[in-house]
Amino acid sequence: MTAMTERSTDRGTPLRPWLRRTAVTVAVLRYVIPLLAVPMIPFLITDRVPLLVLLRPQKEFLLLGGGQLRVLGEPSVALLFAAYVPLMIVAIWAFFAVGRSYGPALRRGEGPAWLQRALPPRQLEIAQRVLAHRGPWIAVLGRIAALPPTVLAAAAGVSEVPARRYLAADLVGALAGFGIAVGAGYALGRAYEDGGVWLTAAGVAVFVALIVLLTRWIRREAMAVPAEPDPSAD
Repeated sequence: MTAMTERSTDRGTPLRPWLRRTAVTVAVLRYVIPLLAVPMIPFLITDRVPLLVLLRPQKEFLLLGGGQLRVLGEPSVALLFAAYVPLMIVAIWAFFAVGRSYGPALRRGEGPAWLQRALPPRQLEIAQRVLAHRGPWIAVLGRIAALPPTVLAAAAGVSEVPARRYLAADLVGALAGFGIAVGAGYALGRAYEDGGVWLTAAGVAVFVALIVLLTRWIRREAMAVPAEPDPSAD
């Protein structure tokens, strides 16, 4: 009985109303805050990188933070990670809950307008396919690649992937993605000290190329899976 209850909870039991409202609120903030932060980037990019990571937790800003740590001795890894957690771990898990709540509507392209913009149907389909082909642990590679974690998490919720397995994989991927980006930034900072701008630019190009190749591989994996018909369309 316990196993059956746990399986039911993991595979799509509707969320309680208060939990659903909380998840939607956090997901909206995850969508809106990075957009509002765009005009602030020129003012924050030189000496407020942790705040920039808090508002827009992108790989390039983690790279910059790692480079500044090497060259300037700050910001600390702990501060960068604290800035990384709210929008890149907590808010991503909110998208998993939202995907679980709005699964049928998202599959039909009939979710709330803001949610459909945040989760384009084509990207959602690609994420669902790769999850079906590789399982929830693709979240580890997805975090390192350029696959939007919001989309992958929502797709996992829509697909009714077991919550514990997916969130565990996503946490591992989030930690790996953070460590790789900050570590690469630190190495690029050393390259700047030793070889100047051109060596740093070459290092950035290699880093970007590896991410692009990994992302393309994930997308190829997704395209290798035939699209499944939507039972709700019958």
